[in-house]
Amino acid sequence: MNLDAKDKRLLDLMYTNSRQSFVQLGKKLHLSNTAVQRRLAQLLQQGIIFFPLANVSFAKLGLRSYRLYFKFDSLDKKTEEEVLRVFENHPRTLWGVICEGEYDAMCRILAKDELEVERFASLMIEHFGSKIVEKTIATTTYQVYFPWNKAFGTPRSPPLPPEALAHIEKTDSIDLIILRELYGNSRISSVELSKKSNLTPDAVNYRIKMLQKKGLIQGFTAWFDAKKLGFNYYKFLIGFRSITPEKEKQFLRFCAQNDNVVFLNKAIGSWDIEVDIIVRDNSELHDFTREIKTKFGHIIGRHSFISVVEERMLNPLRNEGLQ
Repeated sequence: MNLDAKDKRLLDLMYTNSRQSFVQLGKKLHLSNTAVQRRLAQLLQQGIIFFPLANVSFAKLGLRSYRLYFKFDSLDKKTEEEVLRVFENHPRTLWGVICEGEYDAMCRILAKDELEVERFASLMIEHFGSKIVEKTIATTTYQVYFPWNKAFGTPRSPPLPPEALAHIEKTDSIDLIILRELYGNSRISSVELSKKSNLTPDAVNYRIKMLQKKGLIQGFTAWFDAKKLGFNYYKFLIGFRSITPEKEKQFLRFCAQNDNVVFLNKAIGSWDIEVDIIVRDNSELHDFTREIKTKFGHIIGRHSFISVVEERMLNPLRNEGLQ
């Protein structure tokens, strides 16, 4: 995709706060409201932005994040489509991919407990049977989104607030409707939200502020299609052989400062850390691997790369607040 400097700056602003008004965006871009609206519509239509979303603390809703990895004996195009369809049909899937490398497919789902996760894993086994030769489940304990400044040509900005295990906050059906709609489209207007929640726009705005104050909404951002930005998307899976709290801080600091890193997930399972990176080519991938091995090879026990081939971004709250 041919993006000019204004487009890239707009994408960067959407990462920072995707709920900014056209007036606010226009002032920062030195463009008219109409010009900003037109550019944003094109970026969404072209699929460069998957969708603008609220950064919701799922832990405070009593939901934990799990990652499921599947290896198949063979995976033709038809089976790939079936796998993605199963991911899409699960009401609490928020991300599903077909990939190459250590695993052939993986997804991230939300669940209240391990029984819900096991039911989904069993559904996959029931659906695909002996085609699945290995499944791995990991429980997320900490995750953080980093800016895509590598793709936008902008300075490295601070990461979004991390999500970690947290106490559950009280919510009602109206809160869930607002969270559902804002996760699906953080740019939805207060007027539209008022129609869906049967509140006045002022009451909606008050609710949003309260959800932010409680930490249920930690900001508003957007997720992007790496391939349409000219990048390849990889997951770097790491199993540490020995790591101290200080070494872990050093590793997290390295990820926060490295322009290739766009996401990090810390988990309990077969892999301790999952680092998502964007690179232009194999040479850049090699440079990243060499740097991380040079700096942290003494604590990395094993590692593996997964190349993301096709992905789906979904709203895991899409059924919340519905009768």
